[in-house]
Amino acid sequence: MWTSTSMAVPESVLLSVMGLGVVMVTLITLALVILLFSKVMGSGASATAQAAPRPIPDPPGISDEICSMILAVICEELHASPEEINVTSIKELK
Repeated sequence: MWTSTSMAVPESVLLSVMGLGVVMVTLITLALVILLFSKVMGSGASATAQAAPRPIPDPPGISDEICSMILAVICEELHASPEEINVTSIKELK
């Protein structure tokens, strides 16, 4: 059976402050753990994302002017800048 016990105002305020303190400490700890995991997991992805773009290899038998024109046409069709496209090879289809 439940008994009614009343707490005094200072006791209830102290209990509320302690409860809020526990919640805040838990949230701060959770935020720090998430930050730590994002740094650990993102270290490999950020290194590859910030890497310098690879130079376009010179395909055999095709001049630099032709490669530039082909890249310009591809960029125009895709509405993209040349930095967004990575051309690995150009082959003539017969």
